[in-house]
Amino acid sequence: MNANSFHNRNYVTSEMNPSAPEVAEAKIVMPPSESGLPFPERPKLMIDSQLENLRKQGFTTGLAKSLFSNCEDFPVRYWIVDNSGSMNAPDGHRIVETRNENDVKIVDCTRWEEIKECVNYHSNLAALLLAPTIFRLLNDPGARVGSQEFSVAEFQVNTVQDEQYDARVTMNKVSPQGFTPLRDHIIELGNILRPMAPFLRNNGQKAVITIATDGKPTDENGYSTDFITDMFVQALRDLQGLPIWVVIRLCTDDDDVVSFYNDLDDNLELSIEVLDDYVGEAAEVYEVNPWLNYGLPLHRMRENGFNQRVFDLIDQRRLTKTEVREFCLSLFGEENFDGVPDPSIDWVGFVAMIDRLNRQERNTYNPMNKKVLPWIDTNALNRLYGESGCACTIM
Repeated sequence: MNANSFHNRNYVTSEMNPSAPEVAEAKIVMPPSESGLPFPERPKLMIDSQLENLRKQGFTTGLAKSLFSNCEDFPVRYWIVDNSGSMNAPDGHRIVETRNENDVKIVDCTRWEEIKECVNYHSNLAALLLAPTIFRLLNDPGARVGSQEFSVAEFQVNTVQDEQYDARVTMNKVSPQGFTPLRDHIIELGNILRPMAPFLRNNGQKAVITIATDGKPTDENGYSTDFITDMFVQALRDLQGLPIWVVIRLCTDDDDVVSFYNDLDDNLELSIEVLDDYVGEAAEVYEVNPWLNYGLPLHRMRENGFNQRVFDLIDQRRLTKTEVREFCLSLFGEENFDGVPDPSIDWVGFVAMIDRLNRQERNTYNPMNKKVLPWIDTNALNRLYGESGCACTIM
């Protein structure tokens, strides 16, 4: 999509059919000239079938509603998907569904299989939430495989199931090859987003860019020199000031690569989240906030560009008592938080309420213990935050 095409396209707005993520009625409309965005209008309220679908995937009601409302704050997502030859390396980790809907299995695989599973999940999620999402393969896969760019819910909402199917077919056909020309894609996305920026700012919204990669940027010949990486950093720096949220989803354990992208987070005036794979990220969270079971839905939300401050902090440092309350509010839902005490004033009462809410939710897979456990370990909460290190058990 280029800037000149914004007002030359027709878009669909609709009400949802409660039985499926499809439209009951649709009409062609043009986006407003001064406000709004050049994408289909999404329903403002989550319907029961969407909520139930996310619940089956292990989301709490609070997380499901937060994810849905986040699509209002971030009305469009762009994925840059690394399909370079290095993605054939066999050190990836793929998430496998089991018959127990709250259980997860992690199996060894190639990096490409890891990221393919990730992209297939998020194309499904885009269809479910009717969230415009554009996927760009780093290298052209060839006409016989499919398009280098494909999308879900970008143009209209009554074709999302077909678009999701086409996205999956394309991803399943792709064979990784070529190099890592990340800079070129960043420049192209900057050219797309600059004309969109006034729409986003007027509505208090942002776009998400997710870069799913395993390596440093290279030139067209596969070389990664200081000059090439500096040019990539400059391309990112040129995005500063745009209303965007950048997620870098790494699928490598290479310390040099991980350090490179973590340094970007520290040195650029951009909103950037650097994510490891699910198990690696869970280990980082557990190191500083061991009371939290890093369930897979949390990781999916962060991959998808869920930009809430406390979610960004869970793998960086121990949360304050106020931040623990803020996180639990999102986890269990605002509607369930009436009467929950301020933990800075009434810690015992707060933990008692969190324990009650915790018991009302289904347990979720804990990648550290490799068991299905509650979302919150209230004993660990008491050890970390209770008066005099109280380790009492909430019954």
